[in-house]
Amino acid sequence: MKKFYLFASLFLASCLTKAQSVYTDGYFMVNEEWFGHTNGSVNFINTNGSVNYRVYSTVNNNQAFGATTQYGTIYGNKFYFISKQAADGGDTQYAPGGRLVVANAQTLQKIAGFNTIGGDGRSFVGVNEHKGYIATSNGIYLFDIDNMQVGSQIASTGNGQVGNMIRTSQYVFAVKQSVGVLVIDPNTDTVNTTISGAFNSVVQAKDGSVWAIQDQKLVKINPTTFATTIFNIPTTKYSGSWGAWNAGSFTASSQNNVLYWINAINSFVSGTQIVKFDVTSGTFNETFATIPGQTGTYKQIPYGAALRVNPVTDELILNTTESGYGTHYQNNWIHTYDNNGNLTNTKKLDDYYWFPAVAVFPDNTMPIVAAAFPTQVNVSSATSIDLKTIVTDNDNVSASIVKTVKSNSNPNAVSAVVNVNDELVLTPQGNGTADVVVSFNSNGKIVEKTLTVNAASGVLSTVEVKKTELSIYPNPATDILYIRTQDNILNVSVYDLSGKLINIPFSNGQVNVSMLPKGVYIVTVKTEKATYQQKLIKN
Repeated sequence: MKKFYLFASLFLASCLTKAQSVYTDGYFMVNEEWFGHTNGSVNFINTNGSVNYRVYSTVNNNQAFGATTQYGTIYGNKFYFISKQAADGGDTQYAPGGRLVVANAQTLQKIAGFNTIGGDGRSFVGVNEHKGYIATSNGIYLFDIDNMQVGSQIASTGNGQVGNMIRTSQYVFAVKQSVGVLVIDPNTDTVNTTISGAFNSVVQAKDGSVWAIQDQKLVKINPTTFATTIFNIPTTKYSGSWGAWNAGSFTASSQNNVLYWINAINSFVSGTQIVKFDVTSGTFNETFATIPGQTGTYKQIPYGAALRVNPVTDELILNTTESGYGTHYQNNWIHTYDNNGNLTNTKKLDDYYWFPAVAVFPDNTMPIVAAAFPTQVNVSSATSIDLKTIVTDNDNVSASIVKTVKSNSNPNAVSAVVNVNDELVLTPQGNGTADVVVSFNSNGKIVEKTLTVNAASGVLSTVEVKKTELSIYPNPATDILYIRTQDNILNVSVYDLSGKLINIPFSNGQVNVSMLPKGVYIVTVKTEKATYQQKLIKN
């Protein structure tokens, strides 16, 4: 009998393990659902092509989300579902979950649900392991992840709806209708600046640059200086969705330095082309791929966000429904394209009014810190360690990984801060040893590394203090390299690894490196006080 119980226990444990891991091998499709009839839902598309329908409701005894679910995202080990309204009164089968529903990202077991979040739901972004932001029809609200509580509104974000948001390594960029892109300091929860314009969506490219899109314009935003560069879309348009908000088709690859979106005929009618923009070269391909099903009376049309890039496979996931209104909306497809624009797979969903909203991909991997990160350093003057290229994540944009100093065992020996250029700056304060713990947060998944610092210094010289104020970024760079210092810059030189001087002009704190071949270079900056050198990686 004991053997039987042991076998039964092992069998149940095995089944539980399988159930908990089933939602990691594939991707999710969050569904707006049939307004007036059912609350929001989510389907899971397995890598073998099979579809598990209403997986959240299955796990949670026929519970659902709120009404008109338009957004979902995974942060850490939690899945955040955002709906416009708290409940659909016409749904008698699936119990409503509220405007915000939080679930376990792997098992989809419900953790919490909220009817009131400050307004109708729009989107969610994780800020750090303790805090998130909720975008609503009336600004942005704080969310306490530790205690599962909705907090107060962030000042200067109200009086209008906020759409999608992204978290870079330093800031949160949020799009506010007819106002612009709000740049929020996550340390103080205050709006640092606003990049004015009628923007529709915002993403971060692989190289770390931030991009916002308007109807017929792309705007590149430097992630730390907020300087902008405009790229006019040659012939096509991008459809804004503020009238009936959805997350939009504007999306970025994590594997290649490219952006994608779907063109539009006007604000109410989508086009049939997937557009590709090469961030490195600044070029458009407005006929990259064509949406299938464009023959016959009733055609396939993108719905909701409609387009997302798989961060691991670099495949494009396109969801469509059928034109013609009424029962035609029961026909829904999910298409897969490779990164060359070739249609590789088509899956037709079971007939129903799913109104698919946005594809969401599991976050299965941890950030990886390269062996180049030292375990011990000796410092006698201000020293910086570039953290930008030292950490990566296979299913996240590496440039967005947040680097912070978690602890410093002996601040009397050395001060340790991460500056806006993602450099760990170690400044000796006296003689002694300190253990500095650096935290790397990639979409809520955290790896920590300890660096032992042996400091030997009395008082810093003026030159040493100035060294901490010299910034060369971005690194890696693709086009423009920025150099900032309080000293007067006399000369900037770029050398290849053989020591050959590369003739590149320096003007107004900028070096145009776009014509450099990919590789490693040495940048030498001569100021009135000192000469500095830094390694540069050209993408």
